Parts: sequence; structure tokens; C-alpha cells
Amino acid sequence: MQKQKQTPGRQGPGVAFVLFSTICFSIEPIAAKVAYRGGATVMTTLTLRYFLAAVTFWLLTLAGGCPFRLPRRQLLAVVALSLGTQTPTVLALFEAFRYIPAGMAILFLYFYPTVVTILAFFFLKEPFTWQKALALLLTLAGCAVILGQPVKTLDPRGVILSLTAAFTYAIFLVGSTRLLASIETPVYNACVSTILALAVGGLALTSRQLNLFFSSQALVAIGVLGIVSTVLAMAALMRGVKEIGASRAAIISTFEPVATAVLGFLVLGESLTSWQMIGGAAVLAGVFLQRRT
Repeated sequence: MQKQKQTPGRQGPGVAFVLFSTICFSIEPIAAKVAYRGGATVMTTLTLRYFLAAVTFWLLTLAGGCPFRLPRRQLLAVVALSLGTQTPTVLALFEAFRYIPAGMAILFLYFYPTVVTILAFFFLKEPFTWQKALALLLTLAGCAVILGQPVKTLDPRGVILSLTAAFTYAIFLVGSTRLLASIETPVYNACVSTILALAVGGLALTSRQLNLFFSSQALVAIGVLGIVSTVLAMAALMRGVKEIGASRAAIISTFEPVATAVLGFLVLGESLTSWQMIGGAAVLAGVFLQRRT
């Protein structure tokens, strides 16, 4: 299969798509906190989130007239990638929250752009330039400043789970890049979200953690998670990955902690320190480098 050439004219929209997806993803922790406060459990929130996303994606696919039947080989590849990487990513990260602070778990998760860049170099033949290396250093340093917490005694289980999530998510992005070369983006998103919904929902039922007794506030928050932080976020991210490649998209996605910090300040009244602003500036510098290359 011939590698799609990324022309400068296509890079601008691709960067914009990825930035938009990071803003949508940044709403996730805020909406999740609201859902939990309203009585929804973690597994209930994840199950309803992905079921809502799956239904929405399929409606959009049918409305757009996209051919949604995949050859058996492609369908098996999507199932394997979704169950083997994206599902473990979600479960490992939320499980890591039980053992280490959420900020520290997210910090370990953001090792994934480095993994994506390495995997994309070997498997997707994406170039590894000095701009990309500098952007990685800037964005990782910025994330460390924004999310950084005093490192006391960290439970190794939380560290391992967070790094596992980083590694599996990196594989998901690289694998998605290859599959999107022959699968329409709306169809791919519909299949992935459906598989996630069935996998998480099955686990919630078997573990008896599915509880539908929660407040209307939690219901609204789950709706935001399903539509904004899943449908809009995934649609924009996968379109961006298709335009600019997995490694650049992963580096630009480190803008998410910046957007989360700002939203936490505006919506939840959380503090926004000068150090976080410095970290945000470093991330923006790395993103700007990706826009220029």
C-alpha cells in the first residue's frame, strides 16, 4: 500500500482537528467528577458513555451513506486492536487511579507520545526529525510541570498500570493509522466505540458494578462524556491522525492537560498557578513546532 503523502496544505487542518480533539478530551475529568458526585459508578459511567457514543456514530455513519460493511479481515483487525489496546488503556488508567494520585497517573500516561513516535518511525516510516524530538521534550516537560506533584511513596501497581495504559494507547494510535488508510473514519469510530461498549458493559455486568440509580446531573455529565469527550473527540482525532500521522498527532495531543487546567479553573474554581502557566507555554511551543513542520 502506497504511503499517503502529507502536503503542507493538509497539515493545517490536521493540526486543527487534533487540537480540537484535545479540548474535547480535556472535558473528560471534569464531567467524570460530576457524574461520580451524582452517584454514577466508574463502570456505569464508562458503559453508558461508550454505548451512547456507539449509537451516535452508527447514526452518523448511516446518515452519511458510508458503506459500513467491512471485509472479515478488516473487521477482525479492528476487533483485535480495540480489545487488545483501547479497552486495556481505559481499564488500566482508571484502575491506576486506585493506587496513585490521578495527576501522577496522567503524567505517566503522557509517556505515550514518545512510544508512538518510536513505533511510527519503525512501522509507519514516519520521519524522526530534530523538530519532532524538540517538540517531544518541550511537551513532556510542560506536562510534567502542569501535572507534577511531590513524588513521595508511589505504589508500583499504579505506576505499572499507568505505563501500561501509555503503551497500549500508543499501539492503538499507530494501529489506527494503518487501518484508517483503507477504512472510512466514521465507520472505524463506530466499530471501535461499539466494541468498547460491549467489552466494558460485559465487565460491568459480570462484576455487578452496573448501577443505573444516579442523579439527573450525573446523566447530563455522562451525556457530555459520550458526545463531546468521545464522539467529537474521537472523530476529530482520527481525522487528524489520517491527515498528519500518528506521531505528530500524539505530540499535539499533549495540549490536553493545558486545556484541562484552564477548564478546571473556569468551571470548578481550581487554582491555576504560575508554574502551570509556564508548563502550558512549553506545551504550546511544542505544538507550534509541529504546526511548522
